Amino acid sequence: MRYKSLLRQVGAVGTGKSSLLNAITGEYTFETGNGTDGKTETVRGENKMWTLEWKSRDPLSSAKYCHLIDTPGLIDSNIEDRQNIQEMINYFKSLENGVSAFFLVFNINDIRLDAYTQNMLRLFHQLLGEKFWNFVVIVFTHVDEDLREDLEENIDAVTEDDDGFVSEIRRIFRLSRAFQPSVIFTSTQNVRTSSYTQKHVRELYNAVGMCESRNDGKRFTCKWLKDIQLIRIPEKKADFIQKSIKEALSSMSNNCLMQ
Repeated sequence: MRYKSLLRQVGAVGTGKSSLLNAITGEYTFETGNGTDGKTETVRGENKMWTLEWKSRDPLSSAKYCHLIDTPGLIDSNIEDRQNIQEMINYFKSLENGVSAFFLVFNINDIRLDAYTQNMLRLFHQLLGEKFWNFVVIVFTHVDEDLREDLEENIDAVTEDDDGFVSEIRRIFRLSRAFQPSVIFTSTQNVRTSSYTQKHVRELYNAVGMCESRNDGKRFTCKWLKDIQLIRIPEKKADFIQKSIKEALSSMSNNCLMQ
């Protein structure tokens, strides 16, 4: 099966977004930071081959071409900051041709749905609509082999049916019980030599395949993205996205005040 998927990810600084994409490509494609010090400062896209078996005689035998978008921590800083606004514009422009799957990336050592995470997801929900959730894959990073046993309590807290991470998302965003995204626990260490890490990369690959099957092979789009695509002048496109983002954030703030 050889086709191009468009994969976009979202998460806070230091969750391991860039390392995750490097694990997918099997090479140092995106610069990584250390801990909470994120290195990614701009939205960047790469067309790469998602290689599942690096030792195969035929390098294309188990490869899937994909367009990967790495991002800084969206809305981590002041929304009025010019650079932050520009990176958000760049990110949403990258969605206009459709998306196969959104990776929501979290660190297994911090499984709270904190205010930042909730605001980030509310912004996506506000701009992209409820169908956005049909294309979500939730990824928890830093589940390294030598730490797996120590992390079982956090993993159990995520997967709990009635009181876990997914059920909390359903409650906050008023989603139906039908919202059952793939949840992947992964390491990104030693991807070329570790069968443990390679197993996780395969699970992630399969999760994207399930996401595509669930949506009949169609990429995610919505009226707002189609409106962006119709605007041919770059400056007007950017202005439209910026205005939409600010209106969405204003609406989110008003709703919080009302509650």
